[in-house]
Amino acid sequence: MTRRSFLLSSVSLIALVGIGASRLALAADKRAEKRTDKGSDKGSDTLHEIAARLSDAPVIRGRFEQRRQLAGFATPLISRGEFLLAREHGLAWTTREPVASSLVVTPTQLVVRGADGQVQQRMGADGQPAMRILGESMVALLRGDFSSLLPRFSVDARMTGKDGWALTLTPTDAGIRRAFARIDLSGDRFVRSIRMDEAGGDVTQIRLIDPSTSPQLSAAEAQRFE
Repeated sequence: MTRRSFLLSSVSLIALVGIGASRLALAADKRAEKRTDKGSDKGSDTLHEIAARLSDAPVIRGRFEQRRQLAGFATPLISRGEFLLAREHGLAWTTREPVASSLVVTPTQLVVRGADGQVQQRMGADGQPAMRILGESMVALLRGDFSSLLPRFSVDARMTGKDGWALTLTPTDAGIRRAFARIDLSGDRFVRSIRMDEAGGDVTQIRLIDPSTSPQLSAAEAQRFE
């Protein structure tokens, strides 16, 4: 895995942390409340409604199916596995097929392991501007501090059907724009699907399957973030 593709995968995972997007919606809602025009009031109401619908559990687990369509190729690359989001620790993304691997993302580092559990690549945030942006975004998403994240995206929020919602995140940060043109999320109590349109024309679609919540990690799960 090249450093570029590794970083793109990492940014994708940070977008995936939209599983905790209730904080994003609520923070953007508070920001929008400071505006006075009617359009902004309507947007604020929509963000607040999305925030109220989403689960804000300490731990969320589930399965995923990811389809990555490379520009110029007809057949998508399909992978499947499980994800684990722990608000106080980070995100573990485990691919089971077609090739087993795992990626653990925390505010300070990203670690890739092979099928044998051995570390294949480790990247720390110190001294790396791209990693610093990723770390700041992760911290903001997991801790609910969006003062550093929200200026990097414009947010379009809308309700869909009885219980559904959708968010479109358009990067305003030049560094993020070099990787992504836009990120779309949709769901109900949980984020159910994510689409990431990359600046180079590739498109990644992620379907989150059977998400569930719990108050804490198991001992084995906690070890994955050490």
